Amino acid sequence: MPRALAYSAWVTGLRLALANLKPGTGKTTSAVWLAHVFAQAGNRVLLVDADPSGSALEWSDLAAMDRRLAPPQAAFPFQIVALPSRDLHRRVPEIAEADDVVIIDTPQLEDHAAIALSALRYADEIVIPCAPSPIEINRTTPVREEITEAAAARDRPARSAVLLNRCVARAHSTADAREALAGLGYDVLGTAVPRLEVYAQSFGRPVPGSGRGVWRRVARDLTERCPAPCPVQARPPGHHPAQAGHDHPRPEPRALPAAHPADGPGHDRAPWAPHRPRGRGSGP
Repeated sequence: MPRALAYSAWVTGLRLALANLKPGTGKTTSAVWLAHVFAQAGNRVLLVDADPSGSALEWSDLAAMDRRLAPPQAAFPFQIVALPSRDLHRRVPEIAEADDVVIIDTPQLEDHAAIALSALRYADEIVIPCAPSPIEINRTTPVREEITEAAAARDRPARSAVLLNRCVARAHSTADAREALAGLGYDVLGTAVPRLEVYAQSFGRPVPGSGRGVWRRVARDLTERCPAPCPVQARPPGHHPAQAGHDHPRPEPRALPAAHPADGPGHDRAPWAPHRPRGRGSGP
């Protein structure tokens, strides 16, 4: 039985970018799963696929063809746009004017530095997915250098944190990596994402209910880092602000559930209430 939610809330003004030097570090997986849990909590979410390879958009297209989906159920219950542009920081604000949460899946810095730098100029929170291995920890340094470079073009510096992912259960490597990253001066999110098949095999499929508990805790870690004017705001159930420019109503807002020891694969604490996506845009 799902746990009853004690209040209704959503986040306002969270602008998040997933960034890394290399491909294959979990940026797209993190972006898509986070977009789902923020949408499930009642937020109006925009997922920006800034990678020229279009992995997030391809995932959405493939998931939409899944025969297990019954109309009007949507594979991705939020808007997703393709925007692999070095002017992303100028174009996203207009696109995302009515959205509560913007998540950018950036391309790898080593191949598409100009696009990634534009995303870093826009985002207020930059998350670096990182496996608990020495080589990936070493590769965080160029990302931090790019964040510093982007800060020179911003009115105020962005927050940044490392998200440990692909972590082996009961292995010392996660704690060792957390200690090493903290020693290098990084903020490290409290939640570590385990290495599980539900995440590794999720590309191209509708995101399942199992496994969302971990990402809810990641989402809560992020919102707790968010200063005003990016709070988790409680509002009366059924109270919906005007949503000009969008073609479907906001779902009933849902709280991001508090962390629970049983949360994890097969132990999600709240139902998923998908709604029809608002369409896609594209272009560099």
